[in-house]
Amino acid sequence: MDKRGINVPFALFGCWHPYKMKKTLLSILFLSLLTLIGCKSNFRLTDSDVEFNPYEQGDILIFTSDEGNKDTVIIHSTMRSVLEEKCYSFIQCIYSKLTEDTWEGFYVNTNEPNQDWTGTSILTIRAEKNGTKTAYFDINIEGAWWYTDCEDNIEKLRQFEQVESNNGQKTFTDVIIIPSLNNEYRDRSNFIAKLYWSLSEGLVGLEKLNGKTWRIEKK
Repeated sequence: MDKRGINVPFALFGCWHPYKMKKTLLSILFLSLLTLIGCKSNFRLTDSDVEFNPYEQGDILIFTSDEGNKDTVIIHSTMRSVLEEKCYSFIQCIYSKLTEDTWEGFYVNTNEPNQDWTGTSILTIRAEKNGTKTAYFDINIEGAWWYTDCEDNIEKLRQFEQVESNNGQKTFTDVIIIPSLNNEYRDRSNFIAKLYWSLSEGLVGLEKLNGKTWRIEKK
C-alpha cells in the first residue's frame, strides 16, 4: 500500500475480480494443455508396411531339416494394435493419453499343432517412435533358435539382394538372406546364422551356424 492508501498490486493490474481471475487461470491451463497435446506424435503403419507380412490366419508351415526331421508352425492369428507407454495411476493415464507418443504394431501369432496360441509372434512389424518401420523375427524350430536383440529396418530389408532358393519342390525367386548379428549366443548348438526370407512367401529356410539347414516343405 502506498502513501495514498492504494494497494499497489491491485493498482498495477486494475480492479481484481475473482471470476475474472478464475477465467484467466482456466485459459492459461487450457492453452498449456493445448501446447502439450501439440507435442504428441502418433506413429502409424501404412498398408505398404503391413504388406511385408505374407501370412494369413490358418497358414500351416511345415519345415524339414537336412537330417529328415520335421516341425510345424501354425499361424494362429494376426493382430494390429496401437501401443503406448504404461501408466499406473488415473492421473498419469489421463496425462499419458493426452501427451505421450503412441506407435503401432502388427503381430503374426503362431502356435504348434494341438496347442492354443503359444504367445510367440513369428513376425512383428512396428512403427517406431523415431519414425522408422521395423520387422522383428521370433523363430524357434526344433533344435534351431533365432537369437536377436534388435529389429530390422523394413526398407533396408527390401533393398537386400534377392536370390533364388529351391526346396526341392518349388523355386522362390525373391529371397533375401538375413544374417544374425548376435554374438552373445554364437556358441550354442541351436544358433541360427541365416534366415532365408521370401518377400512373397515368408520364411522358406534357415541355416544354423554349424551348417545344418531347414527348408519349408509346405505352406
